[in-house]
Amino acid sequence: MLKPEQLRGAHVALVTPMKPVGALMGIDFDKVYTLIDRVLDAGVAGVLFAGTTGQSATLSHDEQVDLCTRGIEYARGRAADLGRKVVCLASAGSNSTDEALHLSERITRAIQPDALLHVTGYYNNPPQEGLRAHFTEVGDLAQRLGTSVILYNIPGRTGSRIEPATMIRLAAHPAIVAVKDATGDLASLDTIRAETDPDAFALVSGEDHLVVEVMRRGGVGVISASANRWPAEFQRLTELATSGDWDAAAELQAALQPCVDAVFGVKNPIPLHHMLGVGMRRPLIPVEELDPPNRDRALELIKKAEAIQGFPHAAPAAV
Repeated sequence: MLKPEQLRGAHVALVTPMKPVGALMGIDFDKVYTLIDRVLDAGVAGVLFAGTTGQSATLSHDEQVDLCTRGIEYARGRAADLGRKVVCLASAGSNSTDEALHLSERITRAIQPDALLHVTGYYNNPPQEGLRAHFTEVGDLAQRLGTSVILYNIPGRTGSRIEPATMIRLAAHPAIVAVKDATGDLASLDTIRAETDPDAFALVSGEDHLVVEVMRRGGVGVISASANRWPAEFQRLTELATSGDWDAAAELQAALQPCVDAVFGVKNPIPLHHMLGVGMRRPLIPVEELDPPNRDRALELIKKAEAIQGFPHAAPAAV
């Protein structure tokens, strides 16, 4: 099972490149592998497959299992070629407990990821008691399968939030090892950190603009969308914060803000697919198909971010 300390650093919530397959859009595995090469060569600590940024909502179960299996297998092989290890995470969440259990078991039996990411209950928006029951069942299964669970608290996408008291109770489960927090509520993180064991439960930022602030509060890193395009910079950001060089970390975080603005200028992952030159599946659409005000704004933000020539406190060059 994954130890919370293993989540230290930047983990890339990978986009899922698509290409035409007949009249439909299918997963472009050649570009999946190219993207994995790119982020691992940049030194990131880990990768996540089939998350929100990976268009999980548009994937069939078979596609999701296939993407996680082939992606993790390739990432582990590539990391071995580089003489190191990589943390491999797989999204298996659902607003249906049965479906979450089914996906978790299929993915884990196929490839044994280091941990499974499980999102809060979108659409049906269960009460706190329902969230507690849901994640406890997911955690029990993960424990039996020998893997771990990362909770994904993202009420802006799901309309469902794990409140601090519920999070604290769930953190006591031996298989629930972390939360990817995308609430933006730093006061809640203070409460959770004060009432949980940092050696058993990690705080991970799910907001690219708040990495430093989450790590100031005892967080260990980030699961980042923006790191698809700027992997080395986000890994460096977490390294500076880990070392306690808060002034340098804050300066780099501020320098990365135009990049974060570009990634989230219109609904993620639309801008990333434009910047990386890869296809996507409807109902997400390319930047060029947006109406002029949204298209022009997105392109201007992307242009501004991609014009940045260098960032402060870059990692020392390899010798």
